[in-house]
Amino acid sequence: MVCLEAPISGYFEVRWHGRGGQGAVTGAKSLAECVQGTGRNVVAFPEYGPERRGAPVKAFNRFSDKYIRIHTPVTTPDVIIVIDATLLPLPAIKDGAHAHTLFIVNIEKTPAEVRTILGLENRVVTVAANRISRALFKREIPNSTMLGAFARVMPHIIGIDKLQHEAKHVLSGLLGADLVERNLQAVQQGHDLCHIG
Repeated sequence: MVCLEAPISGYFEVRWHGRGGQGAVTGAKSLAECVQGTGRNVVAFPEYGPERRGAPVKAFNRFSDKYIRIHTPVTTPDVIIVIDATLLPLPAIKDGAHAHTLFIVNIEKTPAEVRTILGLENRVVTVAANRISRALFKREIPNSTMLGAFARVMPHIIGIDKLQHEAKHVLSGLLGADLVERNLQAVQQGHDLCHIG
């Protein structure tokens, strides 16, 4: 089994940024449930600001091969997932980012353009998750697409085949067969159509 310990926190950590109602919390929970299916220890929890739709929301994941003893907000993320690109200029997006932090952003821009917005030289992955979501669901539900992009660049945490298998298991208890299939398509397209730079 691959050791998931990161050099800064001792855990592999992910921080999600979105707005209320966009699915950041659901995305973090879904990612945790899928990674848990690989036999690893996981934690997922949200941090809410003002409790209203459209307000900025953070959610967090921790993954480890050992028991996770802390449940505090992620301050030095290994991956930052941004599901609303209008949040990119905010200082909170890059707060605690280190040289090896990877950004995965729902945006129809290149990784180089996102680096310019952030003012950082970090690795960036971009994916047009809203466009993919509109085609599949007729509305913007980007989190499944973001999971696919995560699997593309973090296969040592969860690869696309395992993600598809676990996502089908997780979603089948919540959604009808048609919606499960469309979510799995979103996962696959996020994996296949993201841009890495």
